[in-house]
Amino acid sequence: MAIKRAVRGTTKILIGANEPRMWEMLDAIRDIDPTAGGGIGDVVFGRRRIGRDEPLAPTFKSGYEEIHEIEPGFCAHITDAYIDEDWRLTISSREAHLRIRIAFAGEAVYQGKQNQLSDAGSLCSFLIRPPGDALTANFSGGTRYRFCSLSLSQDYLLRTLGLGAEELPPMLPLHWGRHETVMGHFAASKASLTLARRFFDLKSNGGWRDLEVKSIAFELLRVLFADWRDAQPRITTSMRFTRPEQEKLQQVRELIESDPAASLTIPALCARFGLNRNKLHYGFKRMFGVSVHHFQTELRMQKAMELLHTTQLPISEIAELTGFSEPTNFTAAFKAFFAVPPRQVRDERDRLK
Repeated sequence: MAIKRAVRGTTKILIGANEPRMWEMLDAIRDIDPTAGGGIGDVVFGRRRIGRDEPLAPTFKSGYEEIHEIEPGFCAHITDAYIDEDWRLTISSREAHLRIRIAFAGEAVYQGKQNQLSDAGSLCSFLIRPPGDALTANFSGGTRYRFCSLSLSQDYLLRTLGLGAEELPPMLPLHWGRHETVMGHFAASKASLTLARRFFDLKSNGGWRDLEVKSIAFELLRVLFADWRDAQPRITTSMRFTRPEQEKLQQVRELIESDPAASLTIPALCARFGLNRNKLHYGFKRMFGVSVHHFQTELRMQKAMELLHTTQLPISEIAELTGFSEPTNFTAAFKAFFAVPPRQVRDERDRLK
C-alpha cells in the first residue's frame, strides 16, 4: 500500500493486490473518507471474525483500489479488483454525508431495514447517512468488482462548495434534517456513465493522474446531481434510530459476545433493553450486517472450531460448551456453517500432528 500527499496537500491511498497491511489501509481510509469517519471495523473474512490484534488478509488477489481525497470532505474511490473470499465490514459515520456509486461489475450489498440495497446496471446507488450511523457492507467472494464512488460530507457541500438547497437533490437536506439513513437508486445518464468509465481509462501517471481524477470527480458530481434532480429515485428509507437506541443495540452485541452459548430469545432481549422487536431485529442487522441469531451462531461456531483444534474435548462436550443441548444439532449446525462436519476437522488435525 502507498499513502502519499497528492495535489494541494490532499491524500491518496493506493492499494495493490495482496496488500499485507490491511488494518493500516482501513485506518487511512477512515482518516479521509466522510463515510467512514466514525471508524471501520467488525471485519468478517470468509467465515472468520478478525480482531484488531490479528493480521487481516488482503481483501483481493488481483487488481487495485485507489482512494483520492479530492478535497477535505470529498473522496473518490476507484476499484477494479477480484475478491476471492466473502467479507463484510461495518462502517460508522462521524458526520452527515452522502455516498454515490456507479458499478460496472460486481454487486456490493448494504443492509437496510427490511430490504437490501445492491448496485444495479446503469443505475447510480446512493446512501444518505446522519452522524453516528453504523452500516454494514457485504462483498461476495469469487467476484470481480469494478466501481467508482464519490463520498461527500454535508459540511463540504454546504460550506466549502456553498451549494444552496435548490442546487442539491431535494432529498438530501430533507433526510439529513430528519436524521434518517436513506438508500436507493436513480438512473445515471449516458454522460454520467461515460465520465465514470474515464476513471478506469486514465493513461497518465503521477501528479497528472491525480489532477485528472480530481477533474473527473468534480464534473461527475455535477452531472450526477443533475441526473438525480431530474429522476424519480427508488428509495428504501430505514427506520430512524436514536443515539440511545444505537447504544442499546451495541449492548445487545456485547452481551452475546460475553457468552455466545447463553440461551437468548428475541422477546427476552427486547424486554431487557427496552427495544421493540423491529428495532432489535432490523437495527441489529443494519448495524452489524447479520441478524442476532446469525451473529450468535458465528461466535458459537468460531469457539467450536477453536476447541476442536486446541483441545481433546469430546465433540459432545464441545456441543454443550457452545450452547447446543444435543450433539446431533451441533453437528448439523457446524456442517451448515463450515461445510464440513466437526469430526472431519478433528481427524484432519490429528493427522497433521
